[in-house]
Amino acid sequence: MSPSDNGTQVLVVLTGADAHDARIVFDALGTAFAPAGPEEGRAAAEDDKAGASLLRSALYEAGEQTGHPQVAAPLRTVVNVTLQGDYGAVDRVSEILADAFRLEEVGEAPGDQEKEVELRLHPHDS
Repeated sequence: MSPSDNGTQVLVVLTGADAHDARIVFDALGTAFAPAGPEEGRAAAEDDKAGASLLRSALYEAGEQTGHPQVAAPLRTVVNVTLQGDYGAVDRVSEILADAFRLEEVGEAPGDQEKEVELRLHPHDS
């Protein structure tokens, strides 16, 4: 299912995140939104042989916020995030990430029905 199939779902794709940082980001989103995919929001994860992340993705139901983001630990590295979905839903997820992490907006690709936003999440000490 793509995010456009349901106007409140947002696909969250992480690149540059190891398992530790990905868990922190997904757990923070999971405290604010219901997962819309398998395994509590973790729809896909691919690691290289050294354990470095190539791609991690999750689908969240961002129609209604279910709680406030809770961050269990600081990020260790910069995490690149791509959000894709309905304009309002992507904005809600972006706001939650900005509340939970030090966020840098990198770019946006608006479409007719949905948009894609590129973000970077930074460790608080960098």
